[in-house]
Amino acid sequence: MFHKILLICDESGLIGKEHFAIDGCKLPTDASKQWSGTHPELEKKSTKMRARAERIVDKHLESDSTKNNQSGHYKKDMQTVETLLKTADKIDGFLAENEPRIGHSKSKKEVQSNITDNESCKMTTSKGTIQGMACVTAADEKHQIIIEARAFGVGQEQITLKPMVESIKDKFEEDVFSAGCVLTADTGYCSEGNLQFLHDENIKSVIPDNQFRMRDPVYSDSETFKAHKKKRQETRTDNKKTRDVFPGSEFVIDFVKKEAVCPNGKEMIYLGDDFETKSGPHMRFRGYLKDCRECPLQEQCMQKEVKSQGRQISVLIESKRRVTQLDKMKKIIDSDDGKKMYSKRMYTIEPVFGNICSNKGLDKLSLRGESKVTAQWQLYCMVHNAEKLWRYAS
Repeated sequence: MFHKILLICDESGLIGKEHFAIDGCKLPTDASKQWSGTHPELEKKSTKMRARAERIVDKHLESDSTKNNQSGHYKKDMQTVETLLKTADKIDGFLAENEPRIGHSKSKKEVQSNITDNESCKMTTSKGTIQGMACVTAADEKHQIIIEARAFGVGQEQITLKPMVESIKDKFEEDVFSAGCVLTADTGYCSEGNLQFLHDENIKSVIPDNQFRMRDPVYSDSETFKAHKKKRQETRTDNKKTRDVFPGSEFVIDFVKKEAVCPNGKEMIYLGDDFETKSGPHMRFRGYLKDCRECPLQEQCMQKEVKSQGRQISVLIESKRRVTQLDKMKKIIDSDDGKKMYSKRMYTIEPVFGNICSNKGLDKLSLRGESKVTAQWQLYCMVHNAEKLWRYAS
């Protein structure tokens, strides 16, 4: 139904196909975050429940009597034992039937599973931590027609871009990106992998990195921006205190002799030039521990108190620099045309979430599993498109 109404919108000329914007909103699902954890954590929880049930039984065995067995207190405790064992069996059954969930980061570490809905995940939102899914949506600029909508049980937006682009291509008979359609998304979707994928698919895109505002003097020199940044640092929930320190550019580097001198005029230890990033190889240097401990510029150079090692820096070898897709995107977003195109993203996609979540009142998803949640989200998106069709179609 969602696809059919989308095709009717296309036939009615409501889709401009000049600019698509992608974004997502995180909504809680019908799953309990209290039943989340890695497999070792869930196994430990099951063990604790069985141990607690055993303690209750042992307590009654020690004071066993016919009168005690007939009391309401005894019946209540036995009901508690039954509940604990039943829940422990449920956890053990889940662990036996499901493999550990592996995250999408480079480390490939285990992430938390969830017994009530293992396709959902814990997500941090402006309203706190929820057990939910990311409802990722793509909209066209002309009339905010939703061209694709899917639910993903991941907290990282980056990995949703590729499947969304592939789904958009499947929704239309022709390749909508071949005619020069521009795709925009916010900083959460920016990664070298995503930008390389869009480049390989010959898709024009404007997806800025998370430092693009700092390079724009309109924002970085603004008193409002500085006050907001200071307030955020003061209200950090983890109480992490950071301060500005000497950047790598303040150190004098001789790439030929492979030497470095710190701002205090002290020579540093050469650690090698085999430190690779996507930008290219880096030379690494570290200050002598004694020099850093006695340095009068220590507070300006070190984030933390000097303990086991001195200041360490990594400097890109410019002669071996590789131009990455991220470097190309920075030039695009810093240009006037790039800023103008990116400014269209907000009024293209944000009204969609405002209409569905505020006007339609969808503040919680009542189903479980990616396929069912996707169907529920697309149902609301279908109504959104039907309203646009009613209002703008001739």
